[in-house]
Amino acid sequence: MGQVILTDRFAGVDNVLEISIVTADGDHVIANPYQNGDLFWALRGGGGGTWGVVTSVTYKTHPSKPLSSVILLANSTNANSTQNILTEIIRLTPSLVKQGYGGFGGIHAGLIVLFVASPNVTAEETRTTFHPLFEFVALQPDVLVVNSTAVYQDALSCYEAIAPFLGNVVGIPNEISSWLLPRDIVETDRPGDLAAELLKITHPLGYL
Repeated sequence: MGQVILTDRFAGVDNVLEISIVTADGDHVIANPYQNGDLFWALRGGGGGTWGVVTSVTYKTHPSKPLSSVILLANSTNANSTQNILTEIIRLTPSLVKQGYGGFGGIHAGLIVLFVASPNVTAEETRTTFHPLFEFVALQPDVLVVNSTAVYQDALSCYEAIAPFLGNVVGIPNEISSWLLPRDIVETDRPGDLAAELLKITHPLGYL
């Protein structure tokens, strides 16, 4: 049911209340925890197109809250610098999650993108948290870097701000696969080893 920047706090599947679907045999079915429960469970994990054509989804909503956000763009032409930056991001990930941050990142052809946001912290706290990372990246050789922090009044304004960085995501014939990294893999005392393994992936790498 989708990944969003605050999936860790407001996971899409956990907020789905009901799904309406037309199954392969042409039946229009309502699936929720009380009827067609097996189908409801499968739809939330296997994707709508796997089991039929989803015609509507009912979500539990949450009050809008300001989001304190960070964006980091680093263009690296140095393999060691690229690995150092990814290593530092991995090292910080557990503490960022505990502070309520969620987001996405990616690496492709030396371009590193990281965007995170949290509804639980002030702008000053965000600047304090990420200043060491900004300084660390700026000290890496052969890296051009742009970074900033910002506060958005709600999730929609936050999305509108980052949409230009996402490009045209409609009508692209791509198939996306993912790995779920267990917490103990990310909470490692050797983040450089994990970074090195992830960088062996030859296609664009996403980190969420």
